[in-house]
Amino acid sequence: MTGEQRNKLFNKITDEIGLSKKHISVLNEAARLLSPENSGNRSSLREMIKAKSANERELRPALVRLNKLECALRKIDDTDFGICYICEQSIPVHRLIGMPGVSRCAKCEDK
Repeated sequence: MTGEQRNKLFNKITDEIGLSKKHISVLNEAARLLSPENSGNRSSLREMIKAKSANERELRPALVRLNKLECALRKIDDTDFGICYICEQSIPVHRLIGMPGVSRCAKCEDK
């Protein structure tokens, strides 16, 4: 990976981390607003519980993505960064930039 590619990837990862943190903040705020004490009657309580459940299903993958991005940022200068952990071949830079935090090449991902 060239220095220019590394800088592009670094910028992409930091941008994605910022977006992920904002998204998680919005989801957390929505979860706070969807507390049972904010419901007026049983039907609105049911709807609130459904919405809260949907919100929590969206929150888990968002937290996993943030964790992967932060891990990629910490490892970006490591010698084994961008190496597929299954086949140990280089992951193409365009894949790393397109999907920051990926740890497998496309072939291993498809298997």
